[in-house]
Amino acid sequence: EGFRSFGTLIYVLLYSYSIGLPSIALISFAGKRLNRQFPWLKNPFKRLVLTVVVQVVIVLLVLLVVQISFLLIYRRNLDDLFGEFSTGFIWAVSITIIGISIANGVLFFKNWRQSALNEEILKREKLAIEYEALRNQVNPHFLFNSLTALTTLVHQNADKAEAFIRKFSDVYRYILENRNLEVISLKDELQLIENMAYLYHYRHGENLEIDIELVPSENRYILPMALQMLLENALKHNVISEASPLKVRIFEEGDFIVVWNKLQLKESVSDSNHVGLDNIRLRYSYLCDRKVEIEQNDVFFQVRIPLLEQT
Repeated sequence: EGFRSFGTLIYVLLYSYSIGLPSIALISFAGKRLNRQFPWLKNPFKRLVLTVVVQVVIVLLVLLVVQISFLLIYRRNLDDLFGEFSTGFIWAVSITIIGISIANGVLFFKNWRQSALNEEILKREKLAIEYEALRNQVNPHFLFNSLTALTTLVHQNADKAEAFIRKFSDVYRYILENRNLEVISLKDELQLIENMAYLYHYRHGENLEIDIELVPSENRYILPMALQMLLENALKHNVISEASPLKVRIFEEGDFIVVWNKLQLKESVSDSNHVGLDNIRLRYSYLCDRKVEIEQNDVFFQVRIPLLEQT
C-alpha cells in the first residue's frame, strides 16, 4: 500500500526513522555506561542479560513516545495506540534480540581475534626477553673464571700472564662484538673456541687435552658462546689433575656438533649461576625444532647441538 501512496510511504519512513535513530543513539550511550560498570570480561552472562533488558526497555520507551507523538499529530484514537504498541512490542523484542546476537557475535569474534594476536605478541616479547636474559648470563660467568685463572698466572709466570691477557682481550672483544647475534657462523665460532682452548691450556697445562675437529664454514651456524659453555661445563664437573688428565673432543657428526669428554666427575661442584645445559636447551628451543641431545655412561659424557641454517 505504501508504494501506491506517496503519503503512506512518507509516514512509514518518518515512523521508522523516529524509532530507529533515537534507539540507536540511546543504546550506544547505554552500552558505554554498561562497559564502565559491567565489563564483558568480568561477567559475560550478567552483561548479556543487562544488555538485553536495557536495550528492550530503551526501544519500548522510544516506541511509546513515538506512538504518542504520531497519535497527537495524526489525531488517532487510543485503540490505534495500544494496537500498534502491542505489535511494536513484539517487533521491538524480536529485533533487539536479533540485533544483540549479531552485534555481540561480531564483537566476540573481533575481540577473540585481537586477543589471539595480543597473546602471540606477548608470547614473542616474553621469548625475546627470556632469550636476551639467557645470553646476558654468559658474560659474567666467563669473566669470573678468566679473571680467576689470570690471578693465578700473574703470580706464577709474568710472560704467560701477558700472553693470557692478550688472548683474553681477543676473546672478550669477540664476545662484545657478537653478543647481540642470535646465531653466528661456525667459522667465526671456531676462532672463539680455539682461543678459549688456548686460555684453558694455560690454566691446566698437560692435564687438559682439547681436540677440536671442526671444519670452518660460513654457511652453517651455531649459537654464540654455546661451545664455550659446553667446554666450561666439562671442565667444571670433571677432575683435572696429573693423575687424571681430562680429554675433551669437539667434532662434527652429521648435522650436529658433539662436545665429548671423558667422565671423571668431581665429588662436589660449586654453584654455576644456572649457566650451562639448561641455558643452551632453552636458547635452541627458541630457534629451531631440533633438540639438544645428551648422552652419558660410565666412560664418557657428550652433548650434541644442532647446526643451524640462517633464514
